[in-house]
Amino acid sequence: MALRLTQALYTFVLVFITAMLCRYFTSLGIDSFYGTLELPAMTPENHYFSYAWTVIYVLLFISFYITLESQKTEEQFYDANALFVTQLFLQILWTFSFFYLEQLWASAAVIVLLDMVVALLMHTLLFINGWAFVLMLPYLLWLLFATYLNVMLVFLN
Repeated sequence: MALRLTQALYTFVLVFITAMLCRYFTSLGIDSFYGTLELPAMTPENHYFSYAWTVIYVLLFISFYITLESQKTEEQFYDANALFVTQLFLQILWTFSFFYLEQLWASAAVIVLLDMVVALLMHTLLFINGWAFVLMLPYLLWLLFATYLNVMLVFLN
């Protein structure tokens, strides 16, 4: 019981800190920078981003908690944990480089790297728990859409 609570708390803290830092950096540039950009045709209205990220953070929490509950070996734990923490760090770095530094090229490079890390994480999850993998699918799809938007912003601006 104590281990499950520790795993849940660990996962919650990682996801919560990431969400708060990303929200903070987004708030710094959403009006002053993002509002001045020429946006791609498929760009959703701003409020849809917050809905999407709320769902994604819940799914990330559940997926990683299931992963921690299901891992069979210490190596699986270290691999999944390293990739999960890395993708959270890259999320923060993307938000920082896009909204705070206002660097479209740098943020495009970061999000492509983030896509690759999430794909690798999902591959790792296939060997640990299928549900953890499935719960990550909306995240990967959203990231690929965000990658498209970011790359289009580079060319439009």
